[in-house]
Amino acid sequence: MALIPKKYIDAVVSIGVKDTNDKPIWIGTGFFVSRRINDTEALPFLVSNKHVLKGKKSVVIRMRENQNDTLMLVDTKLDGCVFHEDEDADIAVVMLNGSVISERHLRFSSFDIDNNAFSSFELRDNGVDEGSLVYMLGFPMGLVNVNSELPICRMGCIARISEEQINETKNVLLDIQNFPGNSGSPVVSKPECIAINGTKCLDRSLLVGIIHSYIPYRESLINSQTNEVVEVRSENSGLAMMHPVEYIRDVIDKFLKKLVNDESKI
Repeated sequence: MALIPKKYIDAVVSIGVKDTNDKPIWIGTGFFVSRRINDTEALPFLVSNKHVLKGKKSVVIRMRENQNDTLMLVDTKLDGCVFHEDEDADIAVVMLNGSVISERHLRFSSFDIDNNAFSSFELRDNGVDEGSLVYMLGFPMGLVNVNSELPICRMGCIARISEEQINETKNVLLDIQNFPGNSGSPVVSKPECIAINGTKCLDRSLLVGIIHSYIPYRESLINSQTNEVVEVRSENSGLAMMHPVEYIRDVIDKFLKKLVNDESKI
């Protein structure tokens, strides 16, 4: 019984930079989304975190070539990269060249961010709240298989999704273990068929947000004689921060608005 649509899993890519020997060093995760611009057309985008893409001229992603069924390293230029204008929203978006994808016969799957994604408001309206289960798809700790593009899937739950939480921090809080390399990982809802009597239940898997960091637990070691902090120990608390879908839509819409304005000047 599949709980995550295969097209979601296929939409997740490892992001890397090349070393001096042209070999990839994996630095994070990204995923493809499509945004409709009219009834018949949709534009493809790569979504990740600012801190993954910022300061780089290009990155490499892995995509499968259809004709030979082989994995390829695809150079992706970042000159058109757009960041969320809010410093606290760690989201970056790059529009992909659809012609290159088709000409090179690259296999392309994406999240339909218009129809297969819910904002935090839509989630709450559809019965998703604290305790609801979610999946995170990504490539933690550089765990990228040579012959497979499949991401690592981890399950967790929503720890806090209140309107106050999002307004104050721009994050939904998740109880899930994420590590370096998971930055930019998409989070999808677990479809549920059972709910407490009188409450709603979300029975399909949807894109709900993007992982960008975890909350560290810190403990200070204090010298008993001087009463000064001599060492600070830090570890993963198991609580992760996820920007909800509305922040991804904000960046894409900002890009599309600029695109329309630029075309009107021609």
